[in-house]
Amino acid sequence: MNIDIESKPSYGMAVVTLDKGETVIAESGAMVAMSDGMMVETTFNGVGGGGVLDWLQAAFVGLVRKFLAGETMFVNHFKAKQDGQQVMLAPTMVGDVVVESTRDGPITVQATSYLASTPKVTIDLIWGGLSMLFSGEGAFFLRCKGDGDVLINAYGAIEKRKVDGKYIVDSGHVVAFEGDLKYTIRRVGGWKSTLLSGEGLVLEFSGTGTLWLQTRNMASLLSWISPILP
Repeated sequence: MNIDIESKPSYGMAVVTLDKGETVIAESGAMVAMSDGMMVETTFNGVGGGGVLDWLQAAFVGLVRKFLAGETMFVNHFKAKQDGQQVMLAPTMVGDVVVESTRDGPITVQATSYLASTPKVTIDLIWGGLSMLFSGEGAFFLRCKGDGDVLINAYGAIEKRKVDGKYIVDSGHVVAFEGDLKYTIRRVGGWKSTLLSGEGLVLEFSGTGTLWLQTRNMASLLSWISPILP
């Protein structure tokens, strides 16, 4: 399998080339185009096997990930029927796409930033806490781990930052993080600064690891659009 990222950073798209029998798993609606020799199977966005209980578990997890984590309820498995088949994958919003390996350790991804992954990557739903829910960024993260790669998308370009100590990020700009990083949510300053500065809540990370940040903020876009809507 080979994954190339094209049209960075504004209109990122992943071009995945598969040999016979290889599979890539993507969010519903992510497919732009694909070769004719590709088989597509749609399943619930959860972990399941072949039995009835496995199917029910997958359905439950898919519902949770749709309504509480902001993901689609289904995922598509693209499997090549012959060598050299391609599928093009892109997120809904304009922005960057990167491919990252989970072989050296898990990557925790903002739920709406997950685009696709290889089959050996397992994805756990992680409760981010009530503070994340009230920050407006969603109450869940996805922890991606295993022997494979994950495709991450963002609104705007993606910037990677190595952290050793403390680092403060606006809550609307966090895409993913890895390592032993922990975070707390707090106000950017006092109540006056929080209300008047336009910065709102921030995540204060501490520890050692890597942060993936997006250069644009979806909440800010919505705030800009709302007053001019009819």
